[in-house]
Amino acid sequence: MNLHQAKLDIIEAGRRVYDRGYVASNDGNISCRIEEDRILTTPTGVSKGFLKLEELCIVDMDGTLVSGQKRPSSEIGMHIFLYRERPDARAVVHAHPPTATGFAVAGIPLTACVLPEVIITLGAIPIAGYGTPGGPEISETIKEYVKDYDGYLLENHGATTIGTDVMDAYYKMETMEHFAKILFVAKQLGGYNELNAEQVAKLV
Repeated sequence: MNLHQAKLDIIEAGRRVYDRGYVASNDGNISCRIEEDRILTTPTGVSKGFLKLEELCIVDMDGTLVSGQKRPSSEIGMHIFLYRERPDARAVVHAHPPTATGFAVAGIPLTACVLPEVIITLGAIPIAGYGTPGGPEISETIKEYVKDYDGYLLENHGATTIGTDVMDAYYKMETMEHFAKILFVAKQLGGYNELNAEQVAKLV
């Protein structure tokens, strides 16, 4: 992974999650695996909408700062866990998109098979049980889903997506929130039509 391009992608994804209201204040974090034992990540305490190239940090697979002037995100442990469990993942985006997070707070997973684009991109989006943000238990609750899914709602917290690169992980977050908004509207209108097993199989 080209380091400079990875930095530009994190800045761009940070700007987008902030502009779209998926994070407020200094919330959220984004990372990219640039080498087998090196992760480029956003720093703690900085708005994702106004990141500067020089503020990004590099940590090793233990979360120890290797390069950068600021401390890495307090959630870096969750990112490292995902990289260890999913060697195919090269990027992680964590945010608090309001509608998807509303489903997470309500305890409703985004598992209804209603939109072809979501089925193809993410499949189902399960809810991982609550774990203290920044603590090791947040990773434990994702463990049962990590092998089979690329997006997770985090109970009473937010959402996380993984991807082949930063923008892929970001687009999955965008798809998740778009799906949540549509499903919420359908529920307000009285329900939704779900695709049957044959229709889903054709898509897959």
